[in-house]
Amino acid sequence: MRAQTAVPLGRGRFTELGLLVWVAAIAITGFVAVLATETSSFRPTAVVVPLVFLALMLSLHVFLVGIRFRGDQVLLPIAAGLTAIGLVLVQRLASDLLLQQLSWSIIAAGAFAATIVVPRDLTALARYKWTWALLGVLLLIAPLLPVIGREINGARIWIKVGPGSIEPWEAVKILLVIFFAAYLEEYREVLSHAQRRIGPFPVPPIPYLVPIVAMWGIAMLVMIFEKDIGATTLFFGIFLAMLFLATGEAFYAIIGLGLLIVGGFVAYQLFGHVQARVDTWLRPFDEDLRFSTGYQLVQGLYALANGGLIGVGLGNGMPDRIPIVWSDFVFDAFAEEAGLAGAIALLALYLVFLYRGMLIALRAPTMFLQLLAAGLSFIVALQTLVIVGGNLRLIPLTGITLPFVAYGGSSLVTNWMLVGILMRVSQVSERMRGGGGPS
Repeated sequence: MRAQTAVPLGRGRFTELGLLVWVAAIAITGFVAVLATETSSFRPTAVVVPLVFLALMLSLHVFLVGIRFRGDQVLLPIAAGLTAIGLVLVQRLASDLLLQQLSWSIIAAGAFAATIVVPRDLTALARYKWTWALLGVLLLIAPLLPVIGREINGARIWIKVGPGSIEPWEAVKILLVIFFAAYLEEYREVLSHAQRRIGPFPVPPIPYLVPIVAMWGIAMLVMIFEKDIGATTLFFGIFLAMLFLATGEAFYAIIGLGLLIVGGFVAYQLFGHVQARVDTWLRPFDEDLRFSTGYQLVQGLYALANGGLIGVGLGNGMPDRIPIVWSDFVFDAFAEEAGLAGAIALLALYLVFLYRGMLIALRAPTMFLQLLAAGLSFIVALQTLVIVGGNLRLIPLTGITLPFVAYGGSSLVTNWMLVGILMRVSQVSERMRGGGGPS
């Protein structure tokens, strides 16, 4: 009897379909509101882009139903909702980029579908952990190469591909999480049950500390030569979080944070671009900064203040005063027009995403899958924390984009692949438990 009820639940995915109805409401309402405000009239063409996007999301739902996928039913609607908000904001902030972002959404949907079916066995990824590590490092240093590397907006994190550019570090995030999960699964016992201790702190054999030092070195390389503080914080933060989850030892996190602080202090003393980022964060309103390097941050803070509790309404703000608002400051632009209430609602979506991801990690049947799901969830959580913290002037501003929402093809494709992997992990758990897809 249990086997008979599991199939309809896995095939129907009614929770997912119901949540996609809300995504449709957000997308259509948002586009109509923005275009009606800008043109003072309603045109039927206003719903063309959201309808194309919703057809794309519905096709993904039908695809999952067709292959009788039994994974999580909440992650896809959350990712779709955030992407829909992103499309609305691209229409509002940089309408000439809307078709490009829609095209990237289609590519991202294809990448998601491919991730759902390949590889057939997720645990096989652990066998090639050093391959993923090497590939990740090569992609990370690729922007430093003289022919293909490009520096845009002060950060050298791009490589030239045809007429455009991509950010290889977006793919590096997933590759390194796979490596970390496989490595920590293999050496977790040694790292968490060291024979030698200094007081309450474990001291594992020196060779097992090499990955911590290596990750610190890579993080410093990115900060110094690629001029990207955000990627440095993201990579090292994810590694320390996964290390703590695997071992339960706060000592490693303390070592890592200490190394990061020391490295950041030395970089601040030696390199002008690091010093400029920190100085702009500490005193953006100084006369020598507010109309130069601090101008973007100052205008973003004014936008937040203008938004108030409920915002000025979609299309009624002045986000065009913020340079590169569609990428670096999309959160401030949204908060100005949707207010504090809208900003909290947006952050709540990310919180639910993190909750579902960590729930998938807790239910995963193997340590590798647990660490994989937790690491991927931390990518979205930490990336959101870093960019929102930068927009709010809680930490130095970075070049990291707001997941799913900010304009950018590399980020969108990678994040949708991340969702696909998380759903694959949840599918493995459901098969082991013998149930239908979680609601």
